Amino acid sequence: MNNLATQTLPHHSSPHSLNAPPACVQATVSKVFLSPEFHHTADHQQFVIKIDTVVKFEGGTQNLVGTEVFVAVRFGDSEGLAQPIPGLQVGQPIEVQGEYISEASAYPTADNNNPVLPVLHFTHHPVGYVKYQGHTYS
Repeated sequence: MNNLATQTLPHHSSPHSLNAPPACVQATVSKVFLSPEFHHTADHQQFVIKIDTVVKFEGGTQNLVGTEVFVAVRFGDSEGLAQPIPGLQVGQPIEVQGEYISEASAYPTADNNNPVLPVLHFTHHPVGYVKYQGHTYS
């Protein structure tokens, strides 16, 4: 059986890649952090989602439905979004694509701790995007 999680994918050559499998999920926003975190030379807008539907999970094997996931969206430079996603609110539907980092591989940050949640990372071009309130951000 072909398992993409153990293969080198085209986006893995990016310096921002953590060599994780890409996942696209439809979810509900369950927490929004008000202050961005400066991480790896860029600001990141952070929030938590609860996955409702898995659209795709290339190489992943676990069932992600019902999982809470920490999302970090890079912004403010030429490699991420120009600006944070406006108006993020708890309880709103959202679609997010990025690299899926399991809780076993995720590391704690100021906002993702106690417990450390799985992470959707690289949620900007060329791998990811966010769809929120009729707008696509990549």
